[in-house]
Amino acid sequence: MTASHAEPGVRLGIALARSLARVLAWFGLGPLRCIGTFAGTLVSLGNSRVAKVTGVNVDLVYGDKDQAWRRRLVRSSLQQTSMTLFEAAALWTWPLRRLAKLLKGVEGEELLTRRALGRGAIVLVPHFGNWEYLGYYLNTLETLTPLYQRRRSRSVNQVLAAARDRLGSRSAPDSVAGLRQLLKALRAGGLLAILPDQVPSVDSAVAAPFFGRPALTMSLVSKLLQRVDVDVVVGTATRVAGGFTIRLEAIDDAVRDADPAVCAHAINVAIETVVARAPAQYQWEYKRFRLPNEPDLYRQ
Repeated sequence: MTASHAEPGVRLGIALARSLARVLAWFGLGPLRCIGTFAGTLVSLGNSRVAKVTGVNVDLVYGDKDQAWRRRLVRSSLQQTSMTLFEAAALWTWPLRRLAKLLKGVEGEELLTRRALGRGAIVLVPHFGNWEYLGYYLNTLETLTPLYQRRRSRSVNQVLAAARDRLGSRSAPDSVAGLRQLLKALRAGGLLAILPDQVPSVDSAVAAPFFGRPALTMSLVSKLLQRVDVDVVVGTATRVAGGFTIRLEAIDDAVRDADPAVCAHAINVAIETVVARAPAQYQWEYKRFRLPNEPDLYRQ
């Protein structure tokens, strides 16, 4: 079935998802997280792709831990990821003043607010905690240009972009046009958000160590930094009781190295530091350890 033939079914799914989101929006954050925990537990008990990939990644990274510990982490991670999904009902529907009440603390804000006038900045946003809430927070500082990975469905892309842009963003797709948009924003002193730990296409990636294993890592950040001089920080929104805490922190200057592999390694080290604080809040669902011309570690 082609994408165009699939669109009517996709649009129906979107309509149902919107209806569900409107219902869930009546719940507070606590109940949404409880529902997410329940859903994540069910996923962990099944034989789904997401559960399998999470299990493989946890085993690869934490092979020194006993099996019971690793299984608990898999379950907790899937619960946290499911919370992110159900929290989206709040992030994409609640009034902004209500979202503001979920902010429980900020650390490192000066890294963005005190940068030189007219100087752009890139915020690297790992899939940790609730990265969508971080987008909300960044938009309270200035207009954010987040890079998003396009889905196959145009309808889904439009819905996701609209939901994020409701918070004030100007979303940019991972395309040639999107790259031009990112460069234009940076040269104008703007603020970008990039999720650096998705699985990039092979032609736009390098292999760099991640928890001691080579992992596909995007080379986009390196390409941008070789064309424009901007600040780079790492940003996270950690899930805490009643909301989220924001943390912005500097990254090693190696991220500016002209060698994309050196830049990628610096990014992965920064992500490792974030993950070490709360491994369960990291989304372990990407097949980053699958390398071209190497045995597929995810095939079981």
